Amino acid sequence: MRYDIRITERAKSDMREIQRFITNEYGNSDAAFRRVSLIQSKIKTLNENPERRPLTRDDYLVSRGIRTLVVKNQIIFYIVKNNIKTVYIIRILHVRRDWLTILKSEVDNLLEEE
Repeated sequence: MRYDIRITERAKSDMREIQRFITNEYGNSDAAFRRVSLIQSKIKTLNENPERRPLTRDDYLVSRGIRTLVVKNQIIFYIVKNNIKTVYIIRILHVRRDWLTILKSEVDNLLEEE
């Protein structure tokens, strides 16, 4: 069965920031567009069997059901709601960021939004 995919406003903002960063840092808007397109295409693959990807390694985030999908040097964080067959993309963060602290500080607010 196929799942609907919902991207939170925060995750959409993350994608815009990724595109801005690559464009500004490397002066390459084509590469920025390709990276965001790759992220979007990988997100679309979650419409079938989204639970194939692992839960995070942190007990608190696991208790919230947060899973990960790595795309190049970004991590897509998402939650699967089986009862409504929906995948919520909650954040997209660079692997070198302190994503654990970021997510712990805002995950409950992100979950309340959906």
